[in-house]
Amino acid sequence: MNVFDLLREPPREFSPAAIWWWSGEPLRRDRLRWQMERLVSGGVRNLVILNLAPSGPTFGADADDPPFLSEAWWELLDGVCADAHDLGAYLWFYDQLGFSGADLQARLVVERPEFAGQWLAPDGSVSLRGFDYLSAEACAELLDRVHGEFERRVGHWFGRVIAGSFQDELPTLPTWSARFAEEHLARRGKAFTIADPDWQAYQRTRAELAEQAFFRPLARWHERHGLLNGCDQQDPARAGHPVEGVQLYADYAGTHRWFSAPGSDHHGDARLHASLAHLYGRPRTWIEAFHSSGWGGTLEETFDWLLPWLRAGATLYNPHAVYYTTKRGWWEWAPPSTDWRQPYWRHHRVFADAVTRLCAALSQGRHACDVAVLLPTATAQAGTGLTAVNAQATRAQEVYREIVGDMAWFATKPGELDRLGLDADVIDDDSIRRATVTGGRLTVSTEAYRAVILPAVTSLDEDVAARLGEFAAAGGLLVAVGAFPDSPSLRARFASGDARHVATAAELGEALAGLPRRVEAPVPALVREVGESTLVFLTAAFPMASRISVGRPDERGVDLGWLDAAIDFDPARYARDMRITVRNVRGTPMLARLFDDGEPRPLPHTRDGDTVEVVVPFDDGPAALLVFDGTRAEPPPPRPGFPAELDLGDEWDVELVPTLDDTWHDFGGGAGVERWTMRTPDGEAVHVTFGPRGEQRVGDGPWTPSVWSASRGLRKDTVHRDTLGPKGHVPTEFLAFGRVPAGTGARFRTLLTVLPGPPAWLAVGAGAAKTLWLDGVELPVDDTGYAAVAPTPVTPGEHLVELLLVPDEELDLRAYVCLVADPADAARPEWIGGTPLETTVRVTAESHEVLQVASTGSCRVLVNGVEAGRQGGFDPYAEADIPRVRRYDVSHLLRAGDNTIRIEADGWVLVDGLAVSGPGWSSRPRVRRRQHGDPAALYLRPRPHPLPEAGWLDGQPTALPATFAVPGAGRRTEVFLVEPPPGTTGIEVDAPGPVQVRWPGHGTAELHADTAPGAQAGAAFTGPVRFVCGPGRMRLGDWEEHGLAGYSGGVRYRTTIRAATGPGLLDLGRVRGTAEVTVNGRPCGVRVCSPYVFDVQLDEGDNSVEILILGTLGPYLDEVSPTHFVFSGQRAHGLFGPVHLRTRRLPANSA
Repeated sequence: MNVFDLLREPPREFSPAAIWWWSGEPLRRDRLRWQMERLVSGGVRNLVILNLAPSGPTFGADADDPPFLSEAWWELLDGVCADAHDLGAYLWFYDQLGFSGADLQARLVVERPEFAGQWLAPDGSVSLRGFDYLSAEACAELLDRVHGEFERRVGHWFGRVIAGSFQDELPTLPTWSARFAEEHLARRGKAFTIADPDWQAYQRTRAELAEQAFFRPLARWHERHGLLNGCDQQDPARAGHPVEGVQLYADYAGTHRWFSAPGSDHHGDARLHASLAHLYGRPRTWIEAFHSSGWGGTLEETFDWLLPWLRAGATLYNPHAVYYTTKRGWWEWAPPSTDWRQPYWRHHRVFADAVTRLCAALSQGRHACDVAVLLPTATAQAGTGLTAVNAQATRAQEVYREIVGDMAWFATKPGELDRLGLDADVIDDDSIRRATVTGGRLTVSTEAYRAVILPAVTSLDEDVAARLGEFAAAGGLLVAVGAFPDSPSLRARFASGDARHVATAAELGEALAGLPRRVEAPVPALVREVGESTLVFLTAAFPMASRISVGRPDERGVDLGWLDAAIDFDPARYARDMRITVRNVRGTPMLARLFDDGEPRPLPHTRDGDTVEVVVPFDDGPAALLVFDGTRAEPPPPRPGFPAELDLGDEWDVELVPTLDDTWHDFGGGAGVERWTMRTPDGEAVHVTFGPRGEQRVGDGPWTPSVWSASRGLRKDTVHRDTLGPKGHVPTEFLAFGRVPAGTGARFRTLLTVLPGPPAWLAVGAGAAKTLWLDGVELPVDDTGYAAVAPTPVTPGEHLVELLLVPDEELDLRAYVCLVADPADAARPEWIGGTPLETTVRVTAESHEVLQVASTGSCRVLVNGVEAGRQGGFDPYAEADIPRVRRYDVSHLLRAGDNTIRIEADGWVLVDGLAVSGPGWSSRPRVRRRQHGDPAALYLRPRPHPLPEAGWLDGQPTALPATFAVPGAGRRTEVFLVEPPPGTTGIEVDAPGPVQVRWPGHGTAELHADTAPGAQAGAAFTGPVRFVCGPGRMRLGDWEEHGLAGYSGGVRYRTTIRAATGPGLLDLGRVRGTAEVTVNGRPCGVRVCSPYVFDVQLDEGDNSVEILILGTLGPYLDEVSPTHFVFSGQRAHGLFGPVHLRTRRLPANSA
């Protein structure tokens, strides 16, 4: 298949390969097939199946159902493979060895304790934790348990449906092993001693053991089955940081060159991974993107964010993500979910096809560039010990990053080579070793470099130095930046002038000034040679048209503040065209239509021998792919001008186009137009269902209203931030006091109305000591931990409840107060600590209950003296304060009667199910009141939710109904204002009391409500205000400002114009969303990115113009969901204009 055929019909294996989270609700095959049908129709033909909670609740999510690798899961996967085969889709499996692990390594270690990872301490002692990735025997067993089981279960789908696997954030390699000393002596010729360590020799031994034990066998397994394997490993190794690459993986390039699709997410770096692909013949380069970029990112912005990664060599786009469920808008994981739920999905195929064309074309042939930067791994290894990094390694990393830059989406920093407009590979030591020097070039694999840059490299093996010296002697350009390498022979090259030295990266321009350039352009270009053809890929802005910032860009991971990203996208930053010069090419430059049909378009140009100068237009979008295949083609004659211009006006007929598909209760409504936020006459926002229900203060501070919703808890509850979004449950705590120092009192007071009926006990949960008063009388409570309950029922009627909370450590203090029908309903599992921790449970012969353990550190679980399992230490980012949860089926270890449950832990544990942790366990455990996130997320058994109306979301039992009101509040009449959407014909209100709607049919609507204490402000409403809409009129601009606040869907704009017969150009101006145009019923195309200009064919006289704009889920979910992933500006959608029609002539009466 030649390049042009490839662009016309790109193979489906190059389509986006979206992560498909099989989590959030019980899986159904019919629902999964339904989802695949929609994904395939939108151009997504690759799906990577991931489980967020494979072995128990994780990050607030319920345990996956069915569990990962269970018989039911395998049966489901086999059926889904059959459905994918029918639909023409490919599936990828996730090995669950890294992030969100399935405890597979932990189970192996229980069976084979010698498989535990070993960790060397500075004093020479060795401890056990995690898994031994340095042991060939341990890794062979692990790979058989995972990949071998996939082969046995679904191997018949390999190649036909299953295209490969993905690995995400493999845990850190151990720093010691049972045979490490022996292997070090054999490989290095000397013993390793902690008293006088050779860290380079040590790290190389560590890397070689891991390569041989894990990475090579993993690659061979995939090769044997014809499958690809992609990766995104721990940060910041994936970002190409040499030192952390050594700390985490001993030799990042050496270990990860074995992946056939090496890569990262958008916090990483494409250049390094594309270089590994170039140097080791790997067919694809992975880019997982763009998690946590927000629900309101448009396809135009997504394409803008993707372009730097494609230009740097990424060729396998792995969108994050597609969710199995959004559960009424209350389930997400680092959104967005870029799928059929999004209003723009009708137009997604245009976006997906453009990406597929680019990934297909840029995967062909060989990468052609002249510059290589040495990854300073040897210098980093020599300077990286167990706990410290020396100055040389630190400086090498700094200079390396100055040269190549930082690609991280949230803090992109072009490097010096980027500023010089030079493409470059990153080369590793082994590639230099196997390179040859030919004609002044360093040739390895399919690459041939004219220049090699050494970034403050001090450590080099002599064979590597010799090859570089040979390169310099043959006329190659060798440049050292900062430090000189420690090789005497190579230093001599610098002394003789064969090699060059510059003090800083900023001086590279002068050192590289004489380097011939294949492409001269205002932006760095990517060049690939495919047979006799040359491909040149350019972007209309560098690095992109978005400016993205976070709170702490110098941090890594969640600490950098990417939950509060500021995204400034401006298409005006794109060049409209770009003059470039390309050398060593034949034929006419052909521009591929990426967003149309892939057909080539010959461009006007001038030629001088094999050098072409051409102006590249970006009228198809902000990316250009030029193809030089030797074809001589005449460019089409210049298009006749369109001198007549008509402004189509600022006000249009409009009709709303609903898009939210609630077939599977993803939204729980939203089919029409809803309004969840109103305002008072003073302009204060009022959120439906949220109202004042008490008062609170911290220390001597002022009393402030305690505002919550009886059905939704706290609005935009910050507890969801640490779990990267809500997980299908309303959090149990709805009193938030903020950061409270240890020993400081926090108070809450409310007027509680207890309804007549069964007895009701007052229950409290808080991470603090509790004192409770009822009508001024202190109630004795059994307060030994987080949960407490009053000793006697509360009589029906009104009562003043006062609560004092005093934490014993500084924390973000949260609490709940509720009524329960049984004091036992108030009990909760407690976090306990101590060694050992034991309890006795009595079971019958028929009993069969799971034991669930959450732990903050490593722990072993024993039942009647037999180890049932262990957890902790098997995950990436071991330093993160995240409880590890695992469920144990211990039925085979139980006996009728008394059974001993014992937990040996080096941290805190919380146990539920067969046994429930608490102060009654033996050894008088310490009890910690502080919780992790929503406490209920770590329970196995559901307990009554403190909010009496929270069952709407998950159907779980709730506390008894009661009214909480601000003491002293009285009945009143409140006025709420809303702006009806265009075309409104009716307004509907859900409220417990009378509400009068006053609206004359235009302008602002007033809602007059008679409200009672406990049901005031937003709590005067039980649901959103709903509008019945038909055709209407609306001005151009942001929908939010024209009565459509919180609306996610589409708007169809209509107008009629008079024109003369013939062609024209319809320019929509600025659009936020996607656009589809028809004229007189004739489709004129779809645009998903700038410029929003359409070729139209006009009839004589009146012409009907329709423009359909589709937005994102950002506005709607920002209203109905507690998500924090709708960033500033992401609620704005619409046709902003100005809209102009350009024609050759207008009829005289066109005005």
